[in-house]
Amino acid sequence: MLLPEHRNYPHQQRHTVLFFILLCCMTGVWTSQVVVPHKVNAVLGKNVTLGCRVEVGSNLSLTQSTWERRLPSGSVTVAVYNPVFGISIPPDYARRLSFRSPSSLDATIILEDVGFADIGVYTCKVATFPLGNTQASTTVSVLVEPKVYVSAGSAPLIDGGNETVVATCIAERARPPAQVSWESDLSGRSEAQLLDEANGTTSTQVRYVWQPTRHVQGLALACVVRHPALQADFRIPYQLNVQYAPDISVVGYDGDWYVGRQNVQLTCKANSNPPAHHFRWIRLDGDMPEGVEVVNDTLLFLHSLQKNDSGVYRCEVANDISLRSRDLRILVQDQSQEQRSNSIIVAGAALGAVLALFLIAVVTIVIFTARRAPPPAYTDKVLAGPSTGWRRLRGQQPGRCRGSPEAPPASRCPIRSGCVIRTAPTACTSTTGSTTCDGRHRKPLPPCDLSIIQPDQYQACRVHSLHHVEHEQPTSRCHDRTASLFNRHTPGPHVSPASAESREMP
Repeated sequence: MLLPEHRNYPHQQRHTVLFFILLCCMTGVWTSQVVVPHKVNAVLGKNVTLGCRVEVGSNLSLTQSTWERRLPSGSVTVAVYNPVFGISIPPDYARRLSFRSPSSLDATIILEDVGFADIGVYTCKVATFPLGNTQASTTVSVLVEPKVYVSAGSAPLIDGGNETVVATCIAERARPPAQVSWESDLSGRSEAQLLDEANGTTSTQVRYVWQPTRHVQGLALACVVRHPALQADFRIPYQLNVQYAPDISVVGYDGDWYVGRQNVQLTCKANSNPPAHHFRWIRLDGDMPEGVEVVNDTLLFLHSLQKNDSGVYRCEVANDISLRSRDLRILVQDQSQEQRSNSIIVAGAALGAVLALFLIAVVTIVIFTARRAPPPAYTDKVLAGPSTGWRRLRGQQPGRCRGSPEAPPASRCPIRSGCVIRTAPTACTSTTGSTTCDGRHRKPLPPCDLSIIQPDQYQACRVHSLHHVEHEQPTSRCHDRTASLFNRHTPGPHVSPASAESREMP
C-alpha cells in the first residue's frame, strides 16, 4: 500500500525497503498507541469520564479521533474529532456527551447523567497518516449508589428489659448490593436481610439486637456502609437512648446537725431517663416539724435546729418509667462534733493525769517496802530416826545453828514417812505436845505430834526455818533441844545426835 511499485524493484531492493519499514516501526518513528482504561464504573445519575490518550510517533500525523459504541445491532459513532474540521456528535448524545480537551494527543470524552441504557462497550479509534487506524476498547458499568439511613427500633430501650432491636441500618437500592455492618463495643449481635428491587438493585437491612442496660446510656453505635460507588466508607452514628427509673441521692446532711444550727436543707437529686417530673418530701416517724418548707426537690429548715427535728425523712421521685424513694435518718445532737471532740480531749487529759499520779504512788510504795522488808529464806534441817541419827544441812557451818527469831508459827506434821517441824532456830525449848521459842517473840507453836508415828514407820524428821541470819546459836544446843523433843515422843533407845547417821533429804 505504501509502496505500490515494489513489485517492479529488483529482489534485493525489496528486502531493503521491508527492513527499513520494520526498523521505523521498532524505533517508534511510525508507531501510534491508544491507551484507555479496561473498565469504567459509572454512578447512576452522575457524570462519567471515558479517557483516551493518544501516543503518535514523530513521523506520523493525527488525522481523526472517533468514539464508537458497540450495540447488539452493530457499532454506532458517538463522537468524532478532526483537527481540521472540528468536533461532530450525533443528536442522541449532543446534550450529554462532550470532549474534555480535544487534541492530537487526547481524545477523552465526558458522558453526563449516566443511566442504565449507557451500559456497554465503548471503543476509541485514532487514524494516523501514513499508518492508518489504531483503537482500544473499554467497558462501562453503571453502579447505583445506595441510599443509607438508620431507623430506631420499634420498642423503647428499657433498663433490664428483654433483648430487643436497637436500630436498623439500611442501604437501599444499591447496585451491586452494599456491605452493611455495625461497629460497637457492646455484646449485641447483627441480623442482615437482603431485598431485591427494580432495575437489578438490592436493599440491605442490618438490625442490631441487644439487651438494654442503663450503664451504657448515651454511648453511640456506628452503621458502616461500603460500596464501589462510594469514594470512602459511609458511617452513620446512632446514640443509645436507654430509659430507666430514677436513681435517688439525698445531699445536705453531713452528720453534724446540732441544736441551734441554722441554714440547713436537704436536696433530693434524681438521675433518670426520661427526667423526673414528681418530687415529694414526707416524714415517716411523725409530722413534719414547724418551720420546714418543701420547694421542688429541696426540704428547707427555716428555723434553728431543735431536738424534735430528729427523725426519718423520705424523698419520693417519679418519671415515666417508675416511682422510687430514698429514706434518710436525721439525728440532731446537743453539741457539734467539734465541741464533743474538745470535751473528749479534756476528759482524756484529766484521766491521764490521774493515772500518772497513781502509777507514781504505786512505784514509790513498792520501792520503800522493798527497802524495809528483806525477802525471807528457808533453812531445812533433817532429823533422822533412831537408826539413822543426825546430819547438819548443806551449807551450814559446823557447830552453828542458823536462824532468826522472826520465824512464822509451826505447823502440824503428822507424816508417815517422817516429821516436819517449823521452828525458830534461836533458843528452842519443847513442852508437852508443843514447841515454844524464846527471843524477841514468844508465840506458842502448834504441837508436832510424834506419838502417832511408829518407830519403824518414820524415816526422818525435818526442821524448817524461815530465817534471816541476825544471830547464831551453837549447833549442839539446837540439836539437843530438838533431840529431847524427838525422844520424848518416841519410845525405844535414845540415839544422840553426835552418833546418829545423817543424810540429806531431797
